[in-house]
Amino acid sequence: MSDSIQKLKLQEVESDKRVLENPKYTCALGGALSVITNIHRAVPIIHAGIGCGMNQMLSYRAAGAQQGVGYVSGLSIPSSNLSERDVVFGGEIRLREEIRSTIDLIDGDFYFVANGCIAGMIGDDVEGIVNEFSEEPTPVLYVDSSGFRGNTYFGYEAVFEAAVEQLVKPLPKEKGLVNILGFVPYQDIFWRGNLREIRRLLDKIGLKTNQVIGDFSGIEGLKKLSAAEYTIVVSPWVGRKTARLLEEKFDIPYVNFPNIPVGPRDSSEFLHAIGEKVGISRAKIEKVVAEEEREAYEDLNIIGDVCSRFSASLPFAVVSGSATAVGITRFLTNEVGFTPKLVIINDDPPADTRKEILERIKNLGDKNTVVESGGINPKVIFEIDSYEIHEHLRNAYFRVIFASSQERYEAEGKRQIHLSVTFPAENRVVVRDTYTGYGGGISLIEDFLSKFVRP
Repeated sequence: MSDSIQKLKLQEVESDKRVLENPKYTCALGGALSVITNIHRAVPIIHAGIGCGMNQMLSYRAAGAQQGVGYVSGLSIPSSNLSERDVVFGGEIRLREEIRSTIDLIDGDFYFVANGCIAGMIGDDVEGIVNEFSEEPTPVLYVDSSGFRGNTYFGYEAVFEAAVEQLVKPLPKEKGLVNILGFVPYQDIFWRGNLREIRRLLDKIGLKTNQVIGDFSGIEGLKKLSAAEYTIVVSPWVGRKTARLLEEKFDIPYVNFPNIPVGPRDSSEFLHAIGEKVGISRAKIEKVVAEEEREAYEDLNIIGDVCSRFSASLPFAVVSGSATAVGITRFLTNEVGFTPKLVIINDDPPADTRKEILERIKNLGDKNTVVESGGINPKVIFEIDSYEIHEHLRNAYFRVIFASSQERYEAEGKRQIHLSVTFPAENRVVVRDTYTGYGGGISLIEDFLSKFVRP
């Protein structure tokens, strides 16, 4: 290749912002499958090229903290396995056959067709084919999850939107019922534990949760989305689109808490925010907060000796999606006394949500620190390109990094402590673990201190 051609190609790469190294998420199809495979007795049907579903599910199994996946999932997911012939002549006949055989052979409460890039590009009428099965006793739904339409977060929202439009009908409001959105399976490696802890906290203040994924509610949980009095979104942006659709179609207002509540301070703020919005008495909230804080702060006191001996004012960095990054940063700074040096947000939040994210991680610290110095303000960067992320890390000083398993090599090179807290996390196993809630912060401290304590 001549020097001029090589130079031209390099210029094209440098000017094309779509060329990324290892973004920390998959495509829209991956996001859709992460939801469908975790709705109880839902059967996904993939209409995509050979290997698309396998690559997505194997990626989640390994990089999603080694979690097994779903009722019908992994390599057992039915797929049309589109080939070159289907690209030329269309894949609608193949999809019709696949839906029919899946209904006949696999027992499920409903079936969810998710298409990939090939079906989207060649223009298969997937919705039309799915509608041919409208008289089946078990519902067959469809989501346009062509990979090029967006990333994992797009696919997550797309599944809920499709279910709301095709399955959910108006229901009478159920007293105290709330929908929970914002936790994307595998993308949030602690999603199961996070949902359980949110459910436990809300149950203590008298609310019933409808989480749809990760429990046994299945299709009934989807149908009950319209029966909720409120929707609670635990994220600065993921889940808002679905929440707004529920508000538009079923008059369900939503409450948005902008980060995962890690530790006592944010957990109490979370309960107060929810209680005020849904009309729970302040006395009831205060009673629960007092009970939870008493135990949590006693645990912090117990572990505080180790923290002060090994890690007083420890400088740290975080690389994660916005909800997790903000939650961890706030807890470690506000309640443990560590020093945040660098926070890299890697989930590409919409521009109109970034100001709110920045507000949550400015002027941090305990009350005395905020009063005396205005608080601690870490450097915050929004970046999805792994090469650029590593460049930022190389030029920053810290002793501990909370990130994905891809950043562990960067940490090892500098003899820093590394803990995987986000996708991809191929070097730990997570099923019930959570950093959410009053005790979640303690779990976080236990995990990273265990990395370097020695006899």
